[in-house]
Amino acid sequence: MTSREPVSQRQHIIALYHTRSVVALAAGTGVFCAALAAIFWGIRQYADGESLFHYFTVNANLLAAVGAAFMIPYAVEGIRKKRFVLPSWVVRFQYCGAVCVAITLVSTLCFILPVQGADGVSGMNFWLHLVSPVLTVVLFQCVESGVSFTRRDALVVLIPYWIYMALYFVMVILVGEENGGWQNIYSVKAYLPVWVTVPMMLLLGYLVALALGKIQNRRVRAARDRITRRWESDLSGVELRIEAFGLGRYMGLHCADSHLSIPVDIFELMAERYGVSLQDLTRAFVKGGLDGMEERRRTEEAAAR
Repeated sequence: MTSREPVSQRQHIIALYHTRSVVALAAGTGVFCAALAAIFWGIRQYADGESLFHYFTVNANLLAAVGAAFMIPYAVEGIRKKRFVLPSWVVRFQYCGAVCVAITLVSTLCFILPVQGADGVSGMNFWLHLVSPVLTVVLFQCVESGVSFTRRDALVVLIPYWIYMALYFVMVILVGEENGGWQNIYSVKAYLPVWVTVPMMLLLGYLVALALGKIQNRRVRAARDRITRRWESDLSGVELRIEAFGLGRYMGLHCADSHLSIPVDIFELMAERYGVSLQDLTRAFVKGGLDGMEERRRTEEAAAR
């Protein structure tokens, strides 16, 4: 990353963000299409039965599809700008969807399959119980967002799950199907008493959320290590500012004027490791970006003549 050999590191950062953007776009599109296609198929197939939206599986997959849809525009912009950034609220929304469908997946493997057999994974259930949840969980872990999760996040993302459990308890246990409530589609009380089932499902949800959060945090640390391990241990402040300037100039040459975004996460890692000012790196990057834009304009004007 010295002034004599900065290009490899710049290209590494740009390639990293391009890969993130492409994976995010494929992930978002795949999950969105798989979940919605299965839900619409089920609505047509089971139009005369219990409302599909009384099933946690359907609502969980719908939540995952919405989270994937939120990610798609940022992935497209990442490909255009060579800079993939997801707002933390989008990442947490996806975390919520991934946790809910993961609960569906675990419940299918541990409870539904032993009781219902092949019926639990046939037709629409094959897509909503297995395919879409697996895609959502795997792809959630494949998209490097740089956002870490806390134990508090693991509780917050369970709110939709808790709301469904409370609603199901009221409509099935307290109201009952004979009084206009819901059908007991999950056979609560058939095998275990409610006072055992409810704590067990609450614990299952928390363990799933905690596990996905820990895996994601480990991947965030690994992604940071992949970037920082390419940095030498004795870089000076001048060399770091030169590198920030070069990165800005590279992006200014390749991005539209309104699409120059500052890689604050990268500069924060530099500042933490080398003690250089984040403001200095940002100023150098902006100066390089403006120089790159000006050079690109001159090249475009010369080509137009």
